[in-house]
Amino acid sequence: MKKVIIIGGGLTGLSAAHYLNKQTSQEAVDWQLYEADNHFGGKFNTVHRDGFIIEKGPDSFLARKPAGLALVDELGLTDQLITNATGKSYIYHDSALHPIPEGSVMGIPTDIRSLLESDLLTQDGKIRALEELMLDANVTEADQSIGAFFEHRFGKEMVVRLIEPLLAGIYAGNIYEMSLRATFPQFEQVAKEHRSLMYGLKSHRPETVNTTGTAKTIGAFRTLAGGLSTLTDALVDSLPVERLHTRTKVKAIENTTVVLENGERIVADAIIIAATHDVVLSLLDVPAVKPLAEQPMTSLATISLAFDSEAVPTIPEGTGFLVARTGDYNITACTWVHEKWPHMVPEGKILLRGFLGKAGQVGLLDQTDEEMANKVQADLKEMIGLEGEPLFYEVSRMKEAMPQYTVGHQERLAIVEKELKHTHPTIFLAGMSYRGVGIPDCIQAGKTAANEACQLMEQVMP
Repeated sequence: MKKVIIIGGGLTGLSAAHYLNKQTSQEAVDWQLYEADNHFGGKFNTVHRDGFIIEKGPDSFLARKPAGLALVDELGLTDQLITNATGKSYIYHDSALHPIPEGSVMGIPTDIRSLLESDLLTQDGKIRALEELMLDANVTEADQSIGAFFEHRFGKEMVVRLIEPLLAGIYAGNIYEMSLRATFPQFEQVAKEHRSLMYGLKSHRPETVNTTGTAKTIGAFRTLAGGLSTLTDALVDSLPVERLHTRTKVKAIENTTVVLENGERIVADAIIIAATHDVVLSLLDVPAVKPLAEQPMTSLATISLAFDSEAVPTIPEGTGFLVARTGDYNITACTWVHEKWPHMVPEGKILLRGFLGKAGQVGLLDQTDEEMANKVQADLKEMIGLEGEPLFYEVSRMKEAMPQYTVGHQERLAIVEKELKHTHPTIFLAGMSYRGVGIPDCIQAGKTAANEACQLMEQVMP
């Protein structure tokens, strides 16, 4: 019997277990999953409180990436899917909420009229942005940062006020350090094929690209009626309980041997490390993974505040807003949960979810829950006229939760995987640190690792 060890019981590890369980028989393959924490699910954490459904981790996933909907269907949860009720978002700049121009794709305008009508940019900023229609493709042999690429095309003002809040919001990163090819390769491809991004995205938009933060974004996201922990709970329930282990930390990997903290040593035919790269570095003391040490991590926090509806003056229809870094604010974004996901909030109540955490920020998680909640409330008082005290708040702390794909990420990853395949062919890396941070990306990473482990075992099976 072949032995497969999965390290990490978050979404990626559970997905790897799910697809291993589907593809192999219990008689042929003995897979075991080890999670150091006392629960499975990783960052997924849905809280039910006083009629509210509160997500302390991710709140939704993109429907256009097939891995998410496919897994939901396989688990029999399709009838529980909910689509976002509104798609329009705003940028907070210069003491006002500015709608993201219609037709924008991650802040890139495709509708010239909407751009010209927007009050987010100055007249000079709009003229500079429209010069993009006449620029060169700006595609280089070497990787480049997102910030450098877009500033060349649209100018500094548009990057700071529109593009940066959207792109940095996804990765909580510095766009002048983030890799274009590892995060948004489709933009480089559009520029290469059509020279102008504005023209290419309007006339020949790839299927992998949708408008962002506009009315057309309605229905682009999915969640589950009872919250996203339903997904990870269903994964756990679908798997053999005797193969799932919590409170079991892996201490090291020595060639093909997994060493548990309790001293147990397990020789494995395949090892899937379904965790961020910092875990890989702690388990494998080999030259092959050293390039991963260059990849930074960002800590995040979310504060969900519940109010009676009277506490907030009338706000425009939409999902919430992102904050341009043109002012001294603590929050980077705010979701109006009662607007985006009405089923999660009782009638007559509102739920606001503020986000904290920026690249390079230190000491964020050293603050008390009360201190973080007070900072979010102070910002929201100025930004949307928030009044009164919350009925309650829920704070989520995610230490070093978001891997940063810095310039050269794909090249470093290729080196790591090539060296690992040569020196440690039984080890497979999966998780947020490599090819995507979204829910469908993590599911696909787990599935790919499971497939690769199965292929390896087929090659060596007698």
